[in-house]
Amino acid sequence: DAIFRDFAAPVAAAGRGGQMKNLYNLYVYFWRWALWKVFEQDGARGGVVSFITASSYLAGDAFLGMREHMRRVCDEVWILDLGGEGRGGRLSENVFAIQTPVAVAIAMRRGEARPETPARVHYARLDGTRAEKLRRLDAIGGFPDVPWRDCPEDWRAPFLPPGAGRYFELPLLTDLMPWQHSGVQLKRTWPIAPDAETLRQRWWALMRAGNRAALFRETTDRDVTGNYRADPAGPAGEDPPIAALPRDAETPPICQYAYRALDRQHILADGRLISRPRPDLWRIHSDQQLYLTTSLTQPLGRGPALFACADIPDLHHFSGRGAKDAIPLYRTADGREANVAPDLLGQLPLANASAEDFLAYLYGVHAHPGFTARFARELASRELRVPITTDAALFREVREAGRRLLKLHTYHRRFASADPSRALSGAARCLKGVPLDEDGYPEAFSHDAATRTLRVGEGEFAPVACEIYDFEVSGLKVVQSWLRYRMKQGAGRQSSPLNDIRPSRWPPAFTGELLELLWALEGTLALYPEQERLLARVVAGPCLPATAIAPVDSALRQPPRVGRNAPLLGA
Repeated sequence: DAIFRDFAAPVAAAGRGGQMKNLYNLYVYFWRWALWKVFEQDGARGGVVSFITASSYLAGDAFLGMREHMRRVCDEVWILDLGGEGRGGRLSENVFAIQTPVAVAIAMRRGEARPETPARVHYARLDGTRAEKLRRLDAIGGFPDVPWRDCPEDWRAPFLPPGAGRYFELPLLTDLMPWQHSGVQLKRTWPIAPDAETLRQRWWALMRAGNRAALFRETTDRDVTGNYRADPAGPAGEDPPIAALPRDAETPPICQYAYRALDRQHILADGRLISRPRPDLWRIHSDQQLYLTTSLTQPLGRGPALFACADIPDLHHFSGRGAKDAIPLYRTADGREANVAPDLLGQLPLANASAEDFLAYLYGVHAHPGFTARFARELASRELRVPITTDAALFREVREAGRRLLKLHTYHRRFASADPSRALSGAARCLKGVPLDEDGYPEAFSHDAATRTLRVGEGEFAPVACEIYDFEVSGLKVVQSWLRYRMKQGAGRQSSPLNDIRPSRWPPAFTGELLELLWALEGTLALYPEQERLLARVVAGPCLPATAIAPVDSALRQPPRVGRNAPLLGA
């Protein structure tokens, strides 16, 4: 514990404590022990440490203390990045039979420690197939055979070479919206379902079970005998444990929940069921709040760089994977304190610009595949940067495109007209209804590209273009994911026998929700060409440089210390 503080303390001090969980990893423990054994037991002695491990320490915020310590105890570090991402939007073959990207590292010191002089860090990457990577590794006879690039000397900087070009002169999204937070993580899937009635049935089954522990799926941080706060936004404290509740205990609040991009599901909002309830998100939640989700720890793949939701987001909302990737618009439920850099709004080309103006502009720029395609090489750095035009008229155009897209992606809960005639609609229709009896519950779905027909069991929906059926967010096929969770057998990890409690018939509401999903995507695809043209105009003209934004105080990167301002928004 004592030596591990060298890795952990800087993370908390930098306001990145929410990322700390990623540091508690077996390979990190090996690194810490080896650095101590080789370089710190005798500060006058040199040595070499070399590992091939997971590569998350190269850039992740959780590892900034680890990188600083390596720079202090070493003279030079060489990183040979072998890639090998088996999940996400940028897949690559791994040299091992695993899905986690890996890197070879060689850390060296020649003699006496020089803790005030940062080690020189050199980086190279091997791409290609597994066989190609192994051939290139076999051909390496020494350090000169590798095309190394130098990394920044800042103590906590990533072990990656700095980006070159205009993109890297733009401000980082994480500096413009300084507070990022992990989404909710349950570590059990049964308290989440596409419909509220299923959750009521699961709760009643749990309460009537002779052995609640067998159904609950206990973890080290949640079990049926533990005392936890039921209110996920409540202060630290205790409520009766699940094991002590009476058989007729009232069902906890059931809230709409942003489970995946454009997939609105429901959650039993009880902190006793949720391993990582993220109280800070519940405290700031209201009908004014908006959340952006993205990937800040892995390179973005095909599709939009951001996705929005109006409900509290799941840890994996953006693309089925996640970390500290949720960015609230406001730091308080009443909307009085925006999550933007203090001097940002005054720098925008609009007079009296609001935080919502900026968020809509941001969405207009980033929430389309033209952005990730244009900056595909730059986004490999995991740096999501923001081109902010200095042209007021162009800013307004981008903002209005972003507003229209936000309206679609929040299912008209934000930026929508009060006129009911302007409710969400589109071309897709249910041509043949999904049967409502038990035998007709869909077990599979398919898409006919020639007729543009989506078949859900015996039901048929058209027209549904291939672009809608295959709509992707960094590897997540949105429509296909939505449907899998609603098939007869469901989808995802089965964490408990309670998962087997599912609707016996296709709920009629699913048909309406599916049509709304298809309509939202129709409108989204219709907007994409305009967004791409606007982005081209933005990057062709003058943009606000990163140097125009003053450094953000670390306190603004921390969760706000506030009580709940609004009640839970129930289903």
